[in-house]
Amino acid sequence: MPYVEATEQRGIKPEEALADTLYGGDDNHEAAKGKGVNLIAPTLDKQKNLFCTLTDFEFSESGFVISCPGNCRPIKTSKKKGGITIAFALETCSTCPRVNHCPVKPGKKDFSYLRYNEKNVRLAQRRAYERTDEFKDTYRFRAGVEATMSQLDRRTGIKHLRVRGMKAVRFAATMKATALNIIRAAACRKRRNKGKSPSLSPLSALIGLILIVKEHFFENLGDTATIKNAIPSF
Repeated sequence: MPYVEATEQRGIKPEEALADTLYGGDDNHEAAKGKGVNLIAPTLDKQKNLFCTLTDFEFSESGFVISCPGNCRPIKTSKKKGGITIAFALETCSTCPRVNHCPVKPGKKDFSYLRYNEKNVRLAQRRAYERTDEFKDTYRFRAGVEATMSQLDRRTGIKHLRVRGMKAVRFAATMKATALNIIRAAACRKRRNKGKSPSLSPLSALIGLILIVKEHFFENLGDTATIKNAIPSF
C-alpha cells in the first residue's frame, strides 16, 4: 500500500500492479481494490497439493457454491453474518470418490455441509484465476523484471553503497541505475545493428549515447548545486 499511495500522490497511480506472493494476501488485495488498483499476485496456497479444495467448486457471482467438483448441485444454501452454509445430499456425498478429501462434511438430517466465508470465496476465485492462461500471460512480466533487478545488483553492487544520508544514497543509486541503462541500451543497439556496416566507431557511438543520457539525467535531477551537495566527500 505505501507504493500505491506514493504513486497516487505523484499522479501516476497504476490501474494494475504485479507483485509477488508476499503481497498477495486478501487484506492487501482488498486495500488495493479500494484505491482502484487491480493487484495481481499469487496467493499463498498451503492446500494446493490437496486432492479437493474450495477452489475446485463453482461459484455464482454472489459467492454461493452452485456445483461441486463432482457436478453435484446443492440442495439448499444460507447466508448469515458469520458466513455461508451450503447443504448437499448426504447420500450423494457418501458415494463420491472425493469423500475423504472434500471440504464438504457430513452433518445432521441427511445433509452434508460446506461452510466458508466471503474471504474464502475471494481467495478460491483468485486461485482458480491463477490456473488460467490469462493470468500466466499477464504475470509473466513480473517474472521478467526480476532479471533487471538481479543485473542491477550484480553489475553495480547497489545493495552495498559506501555512502550515508538520503541525498547521497539517492544520487549513488540513480547513477548506478543510469549506468545499467547505458549498458542495456548499448547491448540493444549492438543486437539491432548486427550485420550492418557501422557509420560510427564503437567508441564514438558509446560517447554519443553517454552524452544523450547525461543531458536527460541533468534535466531531471535539478541544478548543479543540488548535485554537488549530494556527492559525498571522502
